[in-house]
Amino acid sequence: MEFVMILLIICAVVWAEGQFYRKNAFDKLEYRCFFSKDEAMEGDEIELVEEVSNGKFLPLPWLKAEISTSRWLDFAGSQSLVTEDSRFVPSFFMMKSRHRVVRRWKVKCLKRGEYHLDTVVLIATDLLGSVAPSISVEPHAKLTVLPRPVDMELGFQKVRSDSGPVTVRRHLLPDPFLIAGVREYDPRQSANRIHWMATARTGKLMVHRNEYSADQTLAVILNVQSREFEHTRPMHPERIEEAIRACAGFLDDTLGSGIPSALMANASLTDGREPLATGFAWGREHVWELLHLLARLPLENTREFSEYLRSDCAKIHPSDLVLVTPYLCDGILEYALLRQAEGIRVKLVCTGPGLPENLPDSLEIFQFWRKEADA
Repeated sequence: MEFVMILLIICAVVWAEGQFYRKNAFDKLEYRCFFSKDEAMEGDEIELVEEVSNGKFLPLPWLKAEISTSRWLDFAGSQSLVTEDSRFVPSFFMMKSRHRVVRRWKVKCLKRGEYHLDTVVLIATDLLGSVAPSISVEPHAKLTVLPRPVDMELGFQKVRSDSGPVTVRRHLLPDPFLIAGVREYDPRQSANRIHWMATARTGKLMVHRNEYSADQTLAVILNVQSREFEHTRPMHPERIEEAIRACAGFLDDTLGSGIPSALMANASLTDGREPLATGFAWGREHVWELLHLLARLPLENTREFSEYLRSDCAKIHPSDLVLVTPYLCDGILEYALLRQAEGIRVKLVCTGPGLPENLPDSLEIFQFWRKEADA
């Protein structure tokens, strides 16, 4: 009888202890989770910071935080579980009374995009492990990973129908201040452009003639289809990601020359499904804004690319036009030849294999494709 009473008392104490922890485990417990930066580039390593404070006398012998985020944020040193699009990272703490813990995770940004930490699940146990109450907290942590601009001096191959691809080791954008000769002075021009030796030789005010005028503008058009007639999720998404990095490279390259640039794509960032189109502007803030747009761009086309070129892209009239696409077809080549006939300098950049035969010799066509990235 005494043994039964002792057993009942033990069970009652265990039950009471479990109920006490169930009711008070998260009392005066604070949890924060945030990224060390609001934005980063592909390949950068940043930190995810966890701060846990136990402000009560009751200790928590075991506390688990279940972090759910994107698989494209790689947590160093963690035993994370990766599914198709998500990564689950467990984080364990032992919280003494009146105790605060700060943990820093090394996080590598594998891919461009906007990432959120909206919910973290906290699970605690009592001293005997008999109960496991849980709550969810909302840290609202946000990180924007920008596409890393490609090196414009390396990696591109200029396609020639007679001799095959030739690696390009120079800037693909023309220098707007490249001196090409002299011409007669226009009173609207600045006097510091006067070529005094030519002026003395001709007896007229002469100025430097640039290869391209200072009112040069660049439009970059991106194709988010990985192949022709693609209406669902892309079959080769990495080819589009390479195209996005190439676009970032062209836009970033305008910072050194001050060329106004604009970005267009057959993808939408709005619910109205309107294709992306920006105005022409220049400067670091403008290029940074375009990189943010590229970071958020979904891999889902709103219009077949050849049709998009004939409709939306027929209205723009820049001095330079760059088409970045994972494939080439007759519709793309016809559009490029038409715009070139209008006096626009056109460049085609293909980020996939299998170029068509008999490419027009009059077009500047480059290939930027890495087989290992497409695997």
